[in-house]
Amino acid sequence: SRSILHQQVYSFSTTTVRMARRSRSVGAVMLATALLLLGTSFFKEQLGFAAPSSSVSTPNRARFAGRAELTPSSSVAVAAGSGTLSKKQAYITGISWYLMHFVVSIGNDGIMKFLGDSLPAFQIVFLRFAAAAAVLLPILVTKGKSAFKSARMFMHVVRGALLCLGIGLWCQGLQIMPFASCVVINNTMPFFKMLFAQLILGEKVGKERWLASLAGFIGCLVVFNPTSATFQPLSLVLILSACCFAMLDIFNKKYSESETITSMLFYGSVATAFFAAFKAVPSWVPVTGGQLGLIAALGVGANGLLYCLLKAFNYVDASATCPYRYTEFILSAIAGILFFAERPSPSTLLGSCIILPSVIYTAMVETRETAATEESLSESKAAA
Repeated sequence: SRSILHQQVYSFSTTTVRMARRSRSVGAVMLATALLLLGTSFFKEQLGFAAPSSSVSTPNRARFAGRAELTPSSSVAVAAGSGTLSKKQAYITGISWYLMHFVVSIGNDGIMKFLGDSLPAFQIVFLRFAAAAAVLLPILVTKGKSAFKSARMFMHVVRGALLCLGIGLWCQGLQIMPFASCVVINNTMPFFKMLFAQLILGEKVGKERWLASLAGFIGCLVVFNPTSATFQPLSLVLILSACCFAMLDIFNKKYSESETITSMLFYGSVATAFFAAFKAVPSWVPVTGGQLGLIAALGVGANGLLYCLLKAFNYVDASATCPYRYTEFILSAIAGILFFAERPSPSTLLGSCIILPSVIYTAMVETRETAATEESLSESKAAA
């Protein structure tokens, strides 16, 4: 998640130190909640990934371990996991999973703010993904050799490399530009994601998604209020970072229907930890017992975050999630109010007033279009 990268690097600033101290009182609660939620997901229905509760049944398409059984979808494009859902139901389900991945992300942010006070950024990245792989390893072992099979090992390596390259470019950008400007540039990612989805995945990206994403980006500009004087040609590294993160989501979307969720989680974590180790080891800082507990929670959260994202991609286009990218700022502000007793700034409130209508507009247009398409198909079948 891009927000995690933002928070883990910025945690070395004065604001992050203050928030880290506040987070001590809720650290135990966050850890217990993360373990409980993900533990429930892991063991639900004998370690099978189930869709969110619904009156409409869905096929057991993607097992937690072992080879995925693919079934063609007749109800929604590129949403093989939603074969028995209507398009409107599939859209709502997919976006719900996508928003849930932000909830998990915010929980991880709180832990990373605390760890960032004493550990280097890349060491946290290495430990986080190493822990994520370690959490999954016992489950894979109990499932046998078939659980470790993957038809696209090189793809997992590329995913790990993309994530680490994106992190590295982001860190480089932070050294040459103010944090607010870096966040704004990084949030051009949805535009690259829509472009890649159209060119690589062949998705139909309507003007509504472009307009809603543009409105969300304007809301981001209002929240962070960067100045034109802070932008410089070297900011290209941040554009490249956004491209890496966008391409990573395209990989996740493309292979979420042919690879098991377990292989996407496990091998992606192993690859990322491997590449992060090259930067983490030279500046290694000893880790305390208390920090190890938080790192374990980060590993659980990392799996939960990607799990929610992959489930979202089983139901909706990658480009359909782009306008909702900017709701993270609103969810983060709500978390700040609830857990850190922070009052949102006027710019945050104003930016939220721009972001929320764009999200509501997107939801209304997308659900209306899917309903109209279904009605048209039903009439065609009746006529036939």
